[in-house]
Parts: sequence; structure tokens; C-alpha cells
Amino acid sequence: MNKEHSIVLRTPRPADEVFDQLLQPALFAGAAPDIESVTPSAEGDHYALRFRGGLARWTQRTEADPAARVVRFEQLSGDFVDFGGSWEVVEDGDGSRVVHRVAFRTSVPHLAGAIDPMIARVLLRAAADVVGGLAGPAELVEGALTDEVPSGDAVPA
Repeated sequence: MNKEHSIVLRTPRPADEVFDQLLQPALFAGAAPDIESVTPSAEGDHYALRFRGGLARWTQRTEADPAARVVRFEQLSGDFVDFGGSWEVVEDGDGSRVVHRVAFRTSVPHLAGAIDPMIARVLLRAAADVVGGLAGPAELVEGALTDEVPSGDAVPA
């Protein structure tokens, strides 16, 4: 079973503007140092994520629901056994909140207890950097980016 990991970020940018930024994955690598590259293609977006001196790679299909401001993604092929998640952008006063969820299963079950928390931290940190870099500044209001970072800490823009 895949465990879901999530964070909630707040940004002063309008929800529609943030949602539009999340529909441009080719910009993600420029906003998030953990993301080596994102290459869009007809068969799906090819991701390379820096992890422990190497790269985790996968191709994902992305579906957007503009009316609900939700982006769902799912691995088509790659280094994970299963991988998927979503971005959800909601209005929040004069800005917006971004809920990022990701669930995955690695191919090494007997090491999952050690590896999965590290991968989750890198994936969530990259998501926070994407929001902070493309629609920031962003503030972490729920969840954690590392074991030591409590909610409410600012995410660099």
C-alpha cells in the first residue's frame, strides 16, 4: 500500500495564477534545485529528481481540472513501482493555499522503511520550492519538509 505524504502552502498570489504556474512543469527545474529536469512530451512529462547522489526518473501523465483548480499526476513508467498525487489550489483571503499530495511505492520493499521517508522529504521539498519559486513567497502551513522543520516556516521564493 502506498502512503500519502502532503504539505499545505500559502502564497499571496491569486489561486488562478498559481494554478496556471502548476500547469507548466517545464519551469519546475528552474524553481526547485532537487529537480534536475522536466521534459514535456506527447507520451508524458519526463522527470529527473536528484536523490542521494543519483537521479530518480519517471514519466508521468498529468490531468488538469481547471474548474476545481486540481492537477492530478500518475507515473506511466519509471523508477517507482507506483507513483501519483495531486496539486490543489484554493482561494485563501487575498492569496491562495496549495495542497500537494504524493503517494509512492519503491521497488525495494525491505528498505522502504529507510528509503521512503527520505524520498518523501525530497519530493515535498521540491514541491514547496516549485510553489515558492513560481508563485512565492510561500509559507508552509501544514506538514513538514524535514523531520526538524515545524509548520509555519517560510519557504524561500
